[in-house]
Amino acid sequence: MEIELKLLIEPAHAQALRDHPLLTKHASATPTLHQMHTTYFDTPDLYFSRHRAALRVRHADNAWVQTLKDGNQVQGGLHSRNEWETEVDAGTPDLEALREAVGHGSPWFERLADTALQEAIAPVFSNRIDRTAWLLDFGEGQRAELVLDQGELRRGEQREAISEIELEVKSGDAAPLLDFALALLQDIPLRLGNASKSARGYAMMHPAPPPLVKAGPVELAVGMTVEQALQAIAGNCIAQLQGNEAGVMQGGDPEHVHQMRVGLRRLRSLLKMFEELAPLPARLDQELRWLGDELGAARDWEVLAGDTLSDLMHEQNDALLPPLQQAAQAQADSNRARAAQAVGSTRYARLLLKLIAWLHGARWQRDASPEQREALSAPVGRFARRALKQGERRMKRRARNLAHADAPTRHRLRIAAKRMRYATEFLSSLYPQRQVRPFVRALTALQDSLGGLNDAAVAQGLLRELAQRQPAQGLAAGYACGLMQAREPEALRRLCKRWKKLRRVPQPG
Repeated sequence: MEIELKLLIEPAHAQALRDHPLLTKHASATPTLHQMHTTYFDTPDLYFSRHRAALRVRHADNAWVQTLKDGNQVQGGLHSRNEWETEVDAGTPDLEALREAVGHGSPWFERLADTALQEAIAPVFSNRIDRTAWLLDFGEGQRAELVLDQGELRRGEQREAISEIELEVKSGDAAPLLDFALALLQDIPLRLGNASKSARGYAMMHPAPPPLVKAGPVELAVGMTVEQALQAIAGNCIAQLQGNEAGVMQGGDPEHVHQMRVGLRRLRSLLKMFEELAPLPARLDQELRWLGDELGAARDWEVLAGDTLSDLMHEQNDALLPPLQQAAQAQADSNRARAAQAVGSTRYARLLLKLIAWLHGARWQRDASPEQREALSAPVGRFARRALKQGERRMKRRARNLAHADAPTRHRLRIAAKRMRYATEFLSSLYPQRQVRPFVRALTALQDSLGGLNDAAVAQGLLRELAQRQPAQGLAAGYACGLMQAREPEALRRLCKRWKKLRRVPQPG
């Protein structure tokens, strides 16, 4: 099992890495230099890609080595995958030799037995890399390898530059590796890399916009400890964050901003749920708030322009509204560009690395009391029941006198409902789905009503801000606010109805 951290580095900063004093301090030997030519193989119907695997033959140091990698996962920023290697006599894979290396315990043992597979494989893309490799010793049995790869991917006439660092755990755990990366980041601009070379090569074959990554299901085992559950759920949230980075930086689809913001909100809700046992360092919390502000500013204006004003224009064919929408969309585009800069910044990379280091190293343990340590090592079931009960009580308190609640009170209920929904989804694998699904459906309907009212309140604030900056839009902004205010009584009636329905649905746990 290979576990590594991938970092992207601009070619102009490569020499600064080679000269960095941290390498002098931790390198156990002089660096080795390799020139590598790697060819990736697959079938015409991309058998290996469809099974989330990569098959390659690499020529380096006058030797040919074939490698099969499968199951690439990015969990909490660290890449992990199975890897099998054998030497071959030439530049073509030998699947029978790979089969012996894989062994009976892997599904690939049977897959590679297909004689037609050997005949069907052919080169699909390649890369040429100049690699500099350092072996690092952090003491106490903690060792890693750092490689600097510079070169290019090739497919026919297509070329794509490669300039990246890979930090791979050789013995021990990932904590020193992450601290080392953070120390490098103090002096060298770096970004976390999410795509392997093989993934980038397949993307060259079939160019497509960055995928939109929504929240994936969280699978918790009943025997997990509270601490293990925290780490597993946080990894799930970080995967959603990282999965939408490329889309946000490219700036094409505003939905990437939305999904990245959802991933961040899920993460912050999780950290709030565990704050008594694993309090987040104040500096990290501040940085998460900074990221939330950047994504939120882009999303709020996008909702105003793309949803709220579009709906009003559909209902009211009034000449005042299109110019207002155009002005709001211009602000949304500007804020989306700013969000892209934030996600592509060194500040964001540092935030993510610090968060990953805090999670992987369970660094809340440093200041934990004996009572906290005991609670963290307990089975997750009791913690889950208590968290859901606390969430239910919080919602009930904030829903008192709901029919006459003002906008700030409804906002507090919206936050409580959102936290309750995330908690239920985080912990849902611990309960029968026949209990979970009806409750989540009713809770989602309540959230939709609360969200609609909140969007209207936010929209009116943004329109007032727009009117101050662009007085020519003042009349249209006031008109749009009046239309939204006229909708509010019906929205409130629907909200109260959905709250009563939720109260009738049994809660999991």
